[in-house]
Order: sequence, then C-alpha cells, then structure tokens
Amino acid sequence: MRISTYELRALCVPLDRSIGDSQIDPLDRFRVVVLELVADTGEVGVGFDTIETPLETIAEALEESVLGASPFAIRNRVTRPRGGKYGAKPFDRLVDVAVWDLCAKYLDLPLYELMGGTDPRVPAYASGLAFHHDDETTRRIYEDFRDQGFGAAKVKVGYPSVEDDLERLALVHDVMGEDCRLLVDANEAFSPKEAIRRTHRYREAGFDIYWLEDPILRDDRKGIRRVAEALPETHVNVGEYVGFEEKRSLLEHGACDVLHVHGYSNGRREATLAAAYGVPVAFGNTPGEFGVHAAAALPEVTYLEYAALGWDRLLTEPVTFENEMAVAPDRPGHGLEVADSAVEQYGTDELERE
Repeated sequence: MRISTYELRALCVPLDRSIGDSQIDPLDRFRVVVLELVADTGEVGVGFDTIETPLETIAEALEESVLGASPFAIRNRVTRPRGGKYGAKPFDRLVDVAVWDLCAKYLDLPLYELMGGTDPRVPAYASGLAFHHDDETTRRIYEDFRDQGFGAAKVKVGYPSVEDDLERLALVHDVMGEDCRLLVDANEAFSPKEAIRRTHRYREAGFDIYWLEDPILRDDRKGIRRVAEALPETHVNVGEYVGFEEKRSLLEHGACDVLHVHGYSNGRREATLAAAYGVPVAFGNTPGEFGVHAAAALPEVTYLEYAALGWDRLLTEPVTFENEMAVAPDRPGHGLEVADSAVEQYGTDELERE
C-alpha cells in the first residue's frame, strides 16, 4: 500500500461558545484543516486539526515526504532533526492522524486496537474553558456537563485575586455536586509561592483539588518541583506547552505528577517516557476527541479532556460518552469522518492533487 494522492480543505468553524483562560483572550472560532490521504489500494485516511498553516505549505510537505510512501513506513520512521529542521511543524499532527487512520483502515481494525488497546473506554473530565464568561453562562456550561453525567470537572483559575478563584470554584462545585472531582488550570498565571498560597486557600475553603495544571512558567523546573513538594495532596499536571525533550527534563527534575500529552505518535512516545518515571499521563483536548484512541490504548491514563466545543456539528458520528467514560469508535480507523454538509457550510478553500 502506497499513498497515491491527497485532498486538503480548510473550514472556518464557529464554536458553540467562546473559550479562553488567564493568558488568552476569548476565541469564538477555529480554522480546521481536513486532510484526506488516498492509498493505491483504495483506503482513505482522514486527518483534521486546528491550524493556521496555508494549504500550499502543507501540500509542499506532502509532495516531499508523504506521496508514494507506505503509511506504515511513515509511522515507523525514526528521524533525528538538527539545526533548521529541529522541532515539529505545525501540521505534523494533521498528517500523523491521517496516516494512523489509513493504516488501521487497511487492516480493518479500530485504531485503539491497532495501538494495542483492548478496551475502547477511557475516563473523561469536563473542561469548561470558561475563564471569561460571567457566572450565569458558566453555570449553564457546567449544568450541561452535569446532565451528561461527568464526575470530574476542570476550572480555569488565575483571576486577579484568590477570592475571584474561590467564587468560580464555588459556582462549579455547587453545579456539579459534592461528589465531583475538581481540577484547576492556571495557564502559568502564578509564581511558585503564589501557586502554593492559592492552592492552600482552595483547600482551606473546602475544595479538594485533584490536580493543579500549569501553575507557573513552563521552563521553571525547580519552581514546579517546589510547588509539587509543597502540595502533597494535589497532583501537579504539566507538559502541555512543551515538546518531548522538555517533557523529559520535567520528569528528570521530579517536576511532574501527571504529564500532559497530545496526539498519536508523539502522545505514545511521551507516555512511554512517563512510564519510565512511574508518572501517569492525561490527554489534552484534541479536535473531535480523536485522542480517545491513543488514550484508551495506553496504561495509566488518568483522564481525557472534553470541552464540548461543537465537534458534533462537523462529524458524521462523533465520539460518545457513557458513565464518565469516553468511548473510542469501534469502526475501522479512528472512525471520525467530516460530514459533507459541514464542508459545504464552513469550507473556505481547498487544494487537491490530480
């Protein structure tokens, strides 16, 4: 099997609600790029991601290293980029998702099974991303999560005062109920001492915080370890904003209780690295929740993040949730197809290799 041709589309997709955090102004739409890789055996691998890269730039990369190649060879290829080639390109995950999908479809397997999984389910938590919303809107967001049966919820913190944080925590706790597990995410808003001080205040107010995510600057390894050591009853979740080598450094410095990972190939590599240090992982948001396959296939995955951003409007059959678990589709590949109606409604431009 070889990749013979491809098709690229860009969609401008409005979100069901605006999202943001302590560092990012509200976003109300995404640019979604959809890639279809067509094999000479007839299978079509689909990838999609939220990126701003021009279609022409992605096409150049596809022509150079993907067309004519075996998708299995691409997935097993080991590279060691240096100099100007160092670091991942913004569209690498887009290609990675499409190639994994193509391999699994060729073998007629659900992707989580190809990745070694035996159970399609993985625990999921509700992520409101509601930092900029007023109380009424925030309450509605978490009421929807509660009504779907979620038993864990993440709350954005990092407001000007700890009292503001406490008010938002109290609101979510009131909506979700006493048995809900609370997670907080500061998006690097604090200094080490402020992160420790605020988390103690959360606990003193009666909120048992399961994890504190990205409390301080991502490259302050000593500071993150200081926070983790000062908060023995709260896990420190880090790694969202750094690459593989930086994740390794966080683990080496003991500055990580839970490692945040993304994607298929990179997520699996990072989870393998974390396992060497006895550290569990959490899968962050992925478009359409495609990360459910890798999350379900790996051991010691604490949670998959779910933000309910409206991907159901794009996909013919979206990922489902049952009893606080995300369930990976049992269809060949990742099982997530972009609906023709969504392409017609939100499409902005396309590029096809004849």
